Amino acid sequence: IGADADVKGFLKRNLILHLTGGGFFAHTIAGDLPYLLDWSATCNAVVIIPEYALFPHKFPASITEVTQIYRALRCGQAATVLGFQPDRIIVSGESVGGNLAAALCVTLTMEHEEGQSTELTSGRIAEMVVSDREDTLFYGETEETNTLIIPGDFSSERRCMGLKTPDALMLCCPALNLSLDPTPSRIDGANDPILPSALISTISNSYLGGCPVRHPVASPLFASESILRKFPPTLIFTSSDDPFLDDAVAFNGRLRSVGVKSQLRAVHNLPHAFWGLSTCGVPEARQVQKECSQWLAKMFAQ
Repeated sequence: IGADADVKGFLKRNLILHLTGGGFFAHTIAGDLPYLLDWSATCNAVVIIPEYALFPHKFPASITEVTQIYRALRCGQAATVLGFQPDRIIVSGESVGGNLAAALCVTLTMEHEEGQSTELTSGRIAEMVVSDREDTLFYGETEETNTLIIPGDFSSERRCMGLKTPDALMLCCPALNLSLDPTPSRIDGANDPILPSALISTISNSYLGGCPVRHPVASPLFASESILRKFPPTLIFTSSDDPFLDDAVAFNGRLRSVGVKSQLRAVHNLPHAFWGLSTCGVPEARQVQKECSQWLAKMFAQ
């Protein structure tokens, strides 16, 4: 994708790139549309909902497609199709959509550090170099992690050097850690009505397809501090009953520890992936949607 696309003459519009949940098995567009329409109206922003690759496609198909779409939007190539040039871009995501939103920032930062734009493919995963350097994680212990260096000789039309990360991230119950580690919140939320423990295992095994579970693009929680330092302002919503609560708390803590403006909002007694419950009249979810709209408006105004 060329970084020098001619976008003169196009009106600039703020844009929300929304990545749905659905466990990499389905898209939850119908359930998300009501609150997305509210966000669009409140912030006068265009909302784009990409239908990224689902099962039986495995990692990295979904994040590769999301990254390609983001490049086209950020570099200007999509302007002739959309009829406008994106100005500020905020990426939102719920559940596995939150995984992809965070993974997008990890991917863009890794590309920048490598000095070139790369496309993750199954073949290229096999070419990645695994580092034996250990990384200290949020819980104070040292665990072996896989740092993947992506080599590549890529054609100029795919190159978009120095591509900036989104202007902000807004996540809900993000699946930031696809390992099957029995954290306290996963144990307490084993019978979550939306995401029971057996489904977490199915999603992880189906999506990863042999990729190391601690690969930072697959599980952004394990990204290095140098990568996390490049993250944009981030707002994370979670619930006291969400199996991924501990991962959200840990990720927020890691972002804040490296200077990122990250905030965590935890509500009580709601299941995993509760954004859509606002349309059912659930008071806690409706309050969350108010906070979402206010925060989006604030980010777009900066």
